[in-house]
Amino acid sequence: MTSRAAQLEARRRLLVAESKVQRESLRLEATHIGDTLQRVDRSVMAVRRLARNPWVIGAGVVALFLLRRYPLANWALRGIALTGTARRAMGTLNQLAGSAPARGGPGR
Repeated sequence: MTSRAAQLEARRRLLVAESKVQRESLRLEATHIGDTLQRVDRSVMAVRRLARNPWVIGAGVVALFLLRRYPLANWALRGIALTGTARRAMGTLNQLAGSAPARGGPGR
């Protein structure tokens, strides 16, 4: 084996070893990210389950009503109102978009 071939072979072995280390590091990072995302998913599912319960919704509304003097509750009430308004507006816009005539049709 020539000197150049030996150098190339050594370089290749070094690169293979580096890629092995990088793959293992990436696997560990992906496992950590996956574990974190699983916790987030479980938390979101729990909140959604709670949000469907009418008692929880009622307690939240009562709490906001009782705490309406505080700025945070005031902002929360405004956010709820804006969310409802935005949903209605988006529904109306979607209906209008579905019933709009196609451009470039007859009469053009």
